[in-house]
Amino acid sequence: MPDDTTSATELNSAAARQNEPHTDLLAWREEFPILAQKTYLNNCSLGPLSRRSMAALDRFQELWNEHGAQAWYQIWMGELAALREKFARLIGARPHEIAIAPSVSVALGEISSGLDLGARDKVVMADMDFPTLAYQWLAQERLGVRVAFVESPDQITLPTELFRPAIDSDAGLVATSHVFYLSGYIQDVAALAKMAHEQGALMLVDDYQGTGQIPLDVKAADIDFLVTGTLKWLMGGQGVAFIYAREELIPRLRPAHTGWWAARDQFQFRTREFAYRDDAQRLEAGTPPMPSVYIASAALDIVLEIGVERIRERTRWLADDLARKVMERGWTLRSPLDGSQRSSIVLLELERPEELVSALSQRGIIVDSRPGLLRISPSFFNTVAENDLILSALDELIAARAG
Repeated sequence: MPDDTTSATELNSAAARQNEPHTDLLAWREEFPILAQKTYLNNCSLGPLSRRSMAALDRFQELWNEHGAQAWYQIWMGELAALREKFARLIGARPHEIAIAPSVSVALGEISSGLDLGARDKVVMADMDFPTLAYQWLAQERLGVRVAFVESPDQITLPTELFRPAIDSDAGLVATSHVFYLSGYIQDVAALAKMAHEQGALMLVDDYQGTGQIPLDVKAADIDFLVTGTLKWLMGGQGVAFIYAREELIPRLRPAHTGWWAARDQFQFRTREFAYRDDAQRLEAGTPPMPSVYIASAALDIVLEIGVERIRERTRWLADDLARKVMERGWTLRSPLDGSQRSSIVLLELERPEELVSALSQRGIIVDSRPGLLRISPSFFNTVAENDLILSALDELIAARAG
């Protein structure tokens, strides 16, 4: 790995000799202070903090000191509108179809409590979805909701056709991930949406592991609902999640968990009557966390400036490089071999991976683990040299175990 004094120009030159795509993106390394002291390859758990986001948080505090509560009316409401617009642009939606939530759990709760599926009470999911997604509807089984899980044949991929038998006349909703956190596999959510709609069901996509690294246009894919957040590939930290609700479906959403922020004419403070807003903001129950909004908005600017398509091309190359070198070592790869089906999440099946994560951390290399799996996730600012560094470190650690 280049040392801390290596310039972006030198990194670009070294990468170009190996035909890396978009080597100009290495100039962004200086934007993320953690990269000066760590080899950071855990972007699917928590994206790095940028200087832009730190400056934005400083600006928020200055405005708070300068304006106090008046900042809500003069400034902060505009910042919220700007953030909805930025996210809408990122996924090909319209701003009035976007709501902000404090977490994906809350976002899903707004949808699951507000969407009446009627007699079509079955929700179809994948057994590889992140638990939070399933919990929303499993918690409603006592209310009559039935959850059906489509099983992956190898716990890596899940062919779209395996959903077909489960999406029957009882299915009201298909709710599944764009990218599986346990393998990095990219589902064809457009094909799934088509399959769901042919049977009269709706389509909800959990895009938490996709937004910011895998391009997705919700209109082109004909998706009904989408949830995601800024914690991971959007590099915006905790406290901000997004809900997309297709315009035609917004009137159907009547969340049981609500608050003054979701009310029509909210500043009229009508205690004895309640009416939902006409746009997706009816899913915003309470006062939003403005410090997190400032951090997330600045981070989203970076993603929009670079473009998700360019990010995808670069991260796919880095993930392909990792996967190839893992296979050359004879280790077990628990991610798709085909780079077109794999996101920038690469999983290795290794014994006691949590011990390896700890040992790597002592060397300044940050990755993550899941039961039986070591998870490596490079982003656009990472380098092939960093790929080699972590693999060499694993060579040594595994050899030490065997010795």
